Amino acid sequence: MIESLVSLRLLGHRSVLALLGIAVGCASVIALLNIGHNAANESINSFKGLGSNTVIATFPAQPGSNRPAPSTLDIQALIAALPMIKHVAPITLQTVRITDEGRTADATIAGTTDGLAALLGIRLEKGRFLSGFDSHATYAVVGARVAQDLGRPNLPLLLGDRLPIEGYLFEVVGIAESLSPNPLIPVAADESIFVPIEGMRRLRPKPEIDSVIARTLNNADLNTTADALKTHLDTFSHGRAARVQVPQHLLDGLARQANTFAYLLAGLGGISLLVGGVGVMNVMLMNVAERRREIGIRMALGARASDIRNLFLMEAAMLSIVGALLGASIGFAAAYTFVRFSGWSFSMAPLSLPLGICSALAIGLFFGLHPALSAARLQPVQALRDD
Repeated sequence: MIESLVSLRLLGHRSVLALLGIAVGCASVIALLNIGHNAANESINSFKGLGSNTVIATFPAQPGSNRPAPSTLDIQALIAALPMIKHVAPITLQTVRITDEGRTADATIAGTTDGLAALLGIRLEKGRFLSGFDSHATYAVVGARVAQDLGRPNLPLLLGDRLPIEGYLFEVVGIAESLSPNPLIPVAADESIFVPIEGMRRLRPKPEIDSVIARTLNNADLNTTADALKTHLDTFSHGRAARVQVPQHLLDGLARQANTFAYLLAGLGGISLLVGGVGVMNVMLMNVAERRREIGIRMALGARASDIRNLFLMEAAMLSIVGALLGASIGFAAAYTFVRFSGWSFSMAPLSLPLGICSALAIGLFFGLHPALSAARLQPVQALRDD
């Protein structure tokens, strides 16, 4: 090993360039795998806010039919019929512009029930959420962004304030904390004002349920629950067929796409490794050409062809090892820096370091094998005649 290091040191800049080729290739594999891994995690996490045991039902319009969606939902009857469901909440939406004492805010009025807070994880900064006793009251829970728009720096929106909505005054009974939007649900909590679903008749003459969100017990089968929920909703939807979606299926699809994306990035990094391997082969071929007399002397003194082959393979291995370790450090640092600057949480891709380092070693040895075999095939007499 020491002899190999001395030989590589004598090569000077050429060995450094070959080492850098391996390092860049290894760094590319590790950096790209970790960046792809964290990007996929960030994308999947943005969909996980509802939890993995949630189903969402909608009532899409049927072509050639003007049948309305249902306007009410008997939650107690639904839970009694489907005991595997833990929480359920219907949502009816309407977009409005609210003007209050010179302040204006665009908001989505979400008619719903008390179960929505548990489903979405809504936390209250002040006051309380809707309850089952508010069905006939003009109460409202205001989202964080709407509360900020309707308040003033020295006079924020307070509990008990009354908001004019479509000619009715709704009393603020709660102000929600900020909640990150979830792409799987049709309403953003920060942009919404939650009112009892029964009160939507004050705002729309014929309100219709836009969606129904349900969360199952942890041990419930989602596909069976989705089928049972669709059957139950179809019984009172007046011919407007329900469509039930399982977000977990989307998460599984995203995970598969993330794996495909990771393989693609690993392939791109592998191309960089191949380029580095070609550099190793060129350096080792030049090394063999310049050391023909040395090879001849070694053979004349009793060195076998396998000894010569192993000598040059060891030199290629040393280039690969040093390059792989250097590349692993650079790749990890580059991935960590990129992820942190992107505002994501960093986690190491499980196979990135083993795959990057092992592939760098394999590529270096593979491309070092041909020069090593060329050196081993030299005839001693022919090698000694070279000047």
